[in-house]
Amino acid sequence: MKSKNELEMEDERKDIEKTGRLLITGDLHGDTAALVMIAKKMLEGDMLFVAGDFGFIFRDNNDERCFLNDVDQFLKRKNAYLVYVDGNHENHRALNEYPTEEWRGARVHRIRSRIIHVLRGEILEIKQKKIFCFGGAFSIDRAYRELNVSYWEEEIPTDEDFRNGNEHLEKCGCQVDLIITHTCPLNMIPYLGARHSALEEYPLQNYLQWVNDSTISHLKCWYFGHWHMDKELPQKCRAVYLDVIDMETGKVVF
Repeated sequence: MKSKNELEMEDERKDIEKTGRLLITGDLHGDTAALVMIAKKMLEGDMLFVAGDFGFIFRDNNDERCFLNDVDQFLKRKNAYLVYVDGNHENHRALNEYPTEEWRGARVHRIRSRIIHVLRGEILEIKQKKIFCFGGAFSIDRAYRELNVSYWEEEIPTDEDFRNGNEHLEKCGCQVDLIITHTCPLNMIPYLGARHSALEEYPLQNYLQWVNDSTISHLKCWYFGHWHMDKELPQKCRAVYLDVIDMETGKVVF
């Protein structure tokens, strides 16, 4: 007789086969109404990706936990998933308390059974596609926030995060199909204005520029949030905020 763990793994493999659209949207910042509206429009088997600033583990209180439980149950009924990279406006201390496990070839925090946070520098393997994920950014509004209450130093990636990304990219010869980050490669800044142009974020943006230069020959599209705009850019990059985009077709679905 198969164990409970073996049965769960079989269900996981079946979920992979049934995966529907790979959707992506931008910063939700814990907006329950926005997430409910998007979730209701998801189809059977869809995966919704969020390009950072998910924001539903921010106050880390009972209201947030109950809401995520409800969202998880809804996603289960649709055989759907919500997957995200972290942004700067996250409670990184609370997020990092979740145990790490492997999911779709990447190290993740399983927030709920159908809500997944992908660690920085990991590569998801979904529908024969490799998706490089790298969260983190700098909060330009720190002057109006309180350390370890409304912003956390862990929002900025570490050298270990960069090494992890390098190792995974090297293993696949820098051939990834999609990239999801919170902030953008350095060369995109002139197209975006000065909203998040901060010296503290330069090392991360410079690293992401290297990633873009290294992967662009095989890359289909790079999606990022942070800048609160929806805009197609050069070098296969695309800023996403309110739009919900089908990553395989590039079309805005709602």
